[in-house]
Amino acid sequence: MRLATIICLLIVAIPAATFAQPPSQWQGKAASDWARQLSDTDMRVRWYATYALAQLGQQAADAVEPLKKVLANRSEQEYVRASAAWALGRIGPAAAPAESLLRETLASKLISVRRNSAEALGNLGDAGKAAGPALLTALGDEDSGVQAAAAVALWRLEKHRKALPALVDMLRRGPDAARCQAAIALGRIGPEPEAISSLVEALGYSDADVRHAAARSLGQIGAAALPKLEKALAEGDKETRREAVESMAWTGVPAVPQLIAALKSSSPPARRAAARALGRLGPEAKAAEPALVEAAGDQYEEIRKAAATALSSIRKE
Repeated sequence: MRLATIICLLIVAIPAATFAQPPSQWQGKAASDWARQLSDTDMRVRWYATYALAQLGQQAADAVEPLKKVLANRSEQEYVRASAAWALGRIGPAAAPAESLLRETLASKLISVRRNSAEALGNLGDAGKAAGPALLTALGDEDSGVQAAAAVALWRLEKHRKALPALVDMLRRGPDAARCQAAIALGRIGPEPEAISSLVEALGYSDADVRHAAARSLGQIGAAALPKLEKALAEGDKETRREAVESMAWTGVPAVPQLIAALKSSSPPARRAAARALGRLGPEAKAAEPALVEAAGDQYEEIRKAAATALSSIRKE
């Protein structure tokens, strides 16, 4: 597996912080139970406790001080400290007492700690704004992952004018691993025209990992990206058209009309991708049934099979 692929997978595997109705327990344990495990002698137990507290999000607000203790401990294993920073970010504004510590660890010698500290600062709300100058400095970090996290944080905190251009420039000019990180970060920026345009452009890049990351981010942005994706489907090269359809697939139900249109694309890979995407939506894509019936007679066997499978899924057969 190539380095760019590994980095992309790692970034996607760690979700951005969300604060909507976190669970009150994780694997049957409350935040207080997990917080006690932060002092366990086994590093693996401590790491998993930070992970569990991150899953609890706002519900783990009482664990801010124990997490700060872990993050501040320079003798602690790197990834336990980094995960503690991530957990503080997942807790959100309630972790405001950790702002000064996160600003300090943003200058850590440990890359993973710097990355997660930057992301966490962006999730603190008003309390995180004090870290603006430090985050601006982090835009010039030697690690592109830290740069991307700092840019997203600056955007979330104050829509800083340097944040979006930094990510767009990284996507266009950086090495492939950095481009992948920038593509994912732009998806977290949201439905900004410049972000959408640069991500659509990236659908035609030579590196497959970057294309896939851009497609995923456009799908994450959602319906606001569909007009640009329709244009890419109509005018792009073979790879761009296929990735445009993948982006539509990530968008979900709002993209059903565009996916139906993609079944008539001149690109066989795009037609197959559209059929598979509609099948994944199941009954929610019922409007696509006539178009899929037609696609079941496509000249290419793989498209016929994809259309037949999609019809079965839509009809619950």
